[in-house]
Order: sequence, then C-alpha cells, then structure tokens
Amino acid sequence: MLRIDHLRLELPPGFEDRAAGLARLVGDELAALPLTRGLRLDRLQLEPIAIAPGATDRQIAGQIATGIQRRLESESGG
Repeated sequence: MLRIDHLRLELPPGFEDRAAGLARLVGDELAALPLTRGLRLDRLQLEPIAIAPGATDRQIAGQIATGIQRRLESESGG
C-alpha cells in the first residue's frame, strides 16, 4: 500500500486548471502499480518530466506515476 500525505505538483504555465485532475489521476495510476518494498520517506523529488504537446491528463499522470515508482525503487535499493 502506498500512502501519500502531501502531493505538490509544479506544473508549467497554462496547466493551473489541470492540477487537481492531474493529482487525482496520479493517485489512480499509483494505485495500479506494483509496490512490493516497505519504505518511508519524508520527501521524494522527481526530475522534470518532458510532456509531449497534446498529451492527455492521463498520459501526464502516467509519466509522473512511473517517475515516482522508479524513484521509490531506487530509494529502496530495488
């Protein structure tokens, strides 16, 4: 189970109206990912993610969730 107490997304200009939907979709995407190691972090920061022109909110959320999963795996030594 993954628990996130606080999620802060820094989005490029023009994405302000998409933030709430993106945060919800990131949660949905993370819920579907296999997480097998126990880990507790106070902070997890991702590198900037390149977003293709015309990308949907679900595609962007998928990229963010994949970035989070990779960082969690690297933090846990997996």
